[in-house]
Amino acid sequence: MFQHYMQKIDKALERLEINSQNQQTSIRKIETQIGQLALQLSDRKPGTLPSTTETNPREQVNAITTRSEVQLPEIHVKRTEKNVEQLIIKEEETGQQHEK
Repeated sequence: MFQHYMQKIDKALERLEINSQNQQTSIRKIETQIGQLALQLSDRKPGTLPSTTETNPREQVNAITTRSEVQLPEIHVKRTEKNVEQLIIKEEETGQQHEK
């Protein structure tokens, strides 16, 4: 009877050791991933996004469709030279640059 009890304890200990090893492996993988993320973040310039954004070169939307499949009429925005110059000045002051 004592032998049977010891065998059960040994099996339980083996399972605990296997679980512990699996957890250690998982923790090492997570540490590696966090290290890789930290490197990526340190390489990126502060205040920038991880992807490159492009402004619409024509400054207009071709079509807008709502969820109910209703298509809205086209709206054209006309910008005067004065407004464009003001935008350029503001961008230069703030240090932002957008494609025109």
